[in-house]
Amino acid sequence: MTRTVRFSKNTANIFFHILTQCNLRCRHCYINPQQHGTERLDSATMQAWLRIMARRAPGANLVLLGGEPTLHPDLPDAVRSARSLGYNSITIDTNGYLFHDILDRITPTEVDFISFSLDGASAATNDPIRGAGSFAVCTQGIRKAAAKGFATSLIYTVSRINLSELQAVPAMLARLPVDHLFIQVIGLRGQSATCKADPLLPLQVSRQQWQDHVLPVARQVARQGIRVTYPKVYLDMDEPFECAGRVADNYFIFPNGRVYRCPLCEDYPIHSLLIDQTQLTEAAPINEADLFLLDIAEGCVMNKLVQPQNLAYLPNGRPAYKIACCLLKEELQPEL
Repeated sequence: MTRTVRFSKNTANIFFHILTQCNLRCRHCYINPQQHGTERLDSATMQAWLRIMARRAPGANLVLLGGEPTLHPDLPDAVRSARSLGYNSITIDTNGYLFHDILDRITPTEVDFISFSLDGASAATNDPIRGAGSFAVCTQGIRKAAAKGFATSLIYTVSRINLSELQAVPAMLARLPVDHLFIQVIGLRGQSATCKADPLLPLQVSRQQWQDHVLPVARQVARQGIRVTYPKVYLDMDEPFECAGRVADNYFIFPNGRVYRCPLCEDYPIHSLLIDQTQLTEAAPINEADLFLLDIAEGCVMNKLVQPQNLAYLPNGRPAYKIACCLLKEELQPEL
């Protein structure tokens, strides 16, 4: 089985944003230039930072992303450096435009997965979210990548805009050469947190909507022979909550050198690590690592702080449910 990022306990993943530039303006983009920088790392810096993280988390899964990573002309250098450093798997996250003839400059032996983002099973739903023409370009990119022998995955970020079309995803995947489906949940960060005037907000779905729609679709896709990864999001009160900051090893690296362990923290200067030149250093407290140590009845501390509107309480003041860690997900193996 081809390897890629894993969202489970006792795993290490590195999400390396090699630039923040993108050709699209997605409604829910989490990139925040004020907090993440606007730099495009040069080839030498990318390779130096990959060496630093390989020492910190040997054998980690690596995801190269942006912005749009294929806009970086030196992306192949990063891929080959990562392969030589012994990363467990290498994935490129892309919007499908595949700039700089990237498919001709890397090989399936160098990259384990190319992961494509779509937010609809049709152009009518996807394009208002991600940009005019992006559905056609992305689906064509998936076919091109598969034709060249690359393993492909698809990321579908569920929102109120595209929830009703989630049920059409299995039929769409039957027409596309996709090996792995990632269903994501909207986090209120970046664009979706700051664009309060956007008529498409609010984007987040309710607990009932999530439970009614996501798991049935995930099971159907698995029956089609495609592996599915999805977040549980909502936990019953008797289910245990675990924070990936305690039980896993995830790193989100941005071009300004900030290294976060939790994606919900990324709109704030509370990163727990910093790459300074050629060293990885611990940030001074108080930072996100201090928050990981807190136990609250609602589950995820950062959810309570930055997006408490997805919580609900009983008449006695106790929470009706917990919010699960967004970095610990469920996985369904393909039913062949």
